[in-house]
Amino acid sequence: MPTIEISKKDLEMLLGKKLGADELKDRAMPFVKADIEDMQGDLLKIEIKDTNRPDLLSVEGIVRELQGFYGIKIGLPKFKIKRSNVKVKVDPNLLNIRPRGAYAIAKNVKVTEHLLKQMIQLQEKICETFGRKRKEIAIGLFDYDKVSGNLRYYAANPKTSFIPLDFNEELSLEEILKKHPKGQEYGKLLSGFEKYPLLVDEKGEVLSMPPVINSEYSGKVTIHTRNLFVDVTGFDQKVINTALDIVCAALHDRGAKIESVTVEYKDKQIITPMLEPKKIIVSTELIENIAGLNFKRDEIKKYANMKRMYCRPKKKCFEFKYCSYRADIMHAVDIVEDILIAADYNKLRLEKAQVPSKGAELPLHNYTKTMREACIGLGIQEVLTFTLTSKERQCRNMLLSEENIVELENPLSNEYSIFRRSLMPELLSVLAKNKHREYPQKIFEVGKVALKKRSSNEEFVEEKELVSVIVSHRKADFNEIKAIFDAICCAMGYKSVVEKVEHPSFEKGLCARALIDNKGAIFGVVSKEVMKNFNLDVPVVALEMEL
Repeated sequence: MPTIEISKKDLEMLLGKKLGADELKDRAMPFVKADIEDMQGDLLKIEIKDTNRPDLLSVEGIVRELQGFYGIKIGLPKFKIKRSNVKVKVDPNLLNIRPRGAYAIAKNVKVTEHLLKQMIQLQEKICETFGRKRKEIAIGLFDYDKVSGNLRYYAANPKTSFIPLDFNEELSLEEILKKHPKGQEYGKLLSGFEKYPLLVDEKGEVLSMPPVINSEYSGKVTIHTRNLFVDVTGFDQKVINTALDIVCAALHDRGAKIESVTVEYKDKQIITPMLEPKKIIVSTELIENIAGLNFKRDEIKKYANMKRMYCRPKKKCFEFKYCSYRADIMHAVDIVEDILIAADYNKLRLEKAQVPSKGAELPLHNYTKTMREACIGLGIQEVLTFTLTSKERQCRNMLLSEENIVELENPLSNEYSIFRRSLMPELLSVLAKNKHREYPQKIFEVGKVALKKRSSNEEFVEEKELVSVIVSHRKADFNEIKAIFDAICCAMGYKSVVEKVEHPSFEKGLCARALIDNKGAIFGVVSKEVMKNFNLDVPVVALEMEL
């Protein structure tokens, strides 16, 4: 869980209320899903328990929530955004490099030491957690008084040079990746590209080289800075818009006047930031079923106001509006959770569960347990991977089409945008991350996958339980994986019929399919192209079978 540091005096100044140590620990922090790890004088170390709330990674976001808790400011926060004439033109050549941007201007900022520390911390924490170590989100803050006219975000020649932040000599983009500490840390995000992203103003002055480093000229923000330019880049427009909204909301709460910027793509224009509230309808029945209580309509409205939301009762439901930076709200259940937090979980009436059944293991659990024991008995190590994954890993890297994949409607990251339909690509990713370990490497996983199916009149999702085995070492061959398959079949009491097949993910002539009680299995030598896609260079054989 991310930990942030804030000043108690700064929190109280923004909140307009003094809080004792006990009040902070027992009431204030639990309301924002946080714990105080340490208090040393004015310094508070706070652990944020909800990683889906990047807006709480600074004192401004915490204060915004606490204003509702203490009734200082209730309901939906209002943000005034003035339209500016500033434009950022985005180069279509950035498509496969880092294609999306979102920008804003913050004027009349009273930059203090507290604000500076919070903005740097917010920037770093969002990029490291929500932004997956700058892969999905990179944020830059600049002295806007040093920026001229409209801007251009384009794919630059590696020989292009500027003075990077905290350096006093000009370096080319390729030199920055080798010599600058940030280039050495984040250069892998640009590895393999012939050109690199660059943000410049009308005069050609460099602002930043996303996602690596800002320029020394405009990228150094101090207590003397009065106007800021905010830059967010990544791959998913919704995700980077959310990050920009969080930063702009924090600056707005510090008294800054926020101005929007027009982002020009090849085929469209967008205005950022919007900070427009989002809307969701929640049924009264859902609230009552989850809470186990019959709340009065005025109570629901009161609790929504405490959680900084707008609430309007309708027939058998409620209309809620919430801030655009609330990345955690994806379903009506998330609204109910906020209502219960405001109502105070500790005050809810406990009821004894009336369950008219006896607990017992499902037959499938005994079955998978036997399968695990069989694999472990063969000297294969079990691993666990995420159920959510990416199209790139499951489809493109495996040389397969995107047919039958189950997608999330509003994914926060491309890395976790679909349900896995196979365990094999996830295990290959595990191998890729452990190339420095000793060989041979033998791993397996037993787990669920999801596939989209279609009948004559409906579309539905089918879940399957699979086992997948991966073996990698210099002498790994088809005979080895066939022997493992035979050993598993023997341990499980399977009788199989094996036949030779061709499969895009396996080497031609070195792949077989088996049928076991109408359940499928496939095994063979992983193709060189698939290995290249996963950055593997030691031979790999694989097996996947349905339980």
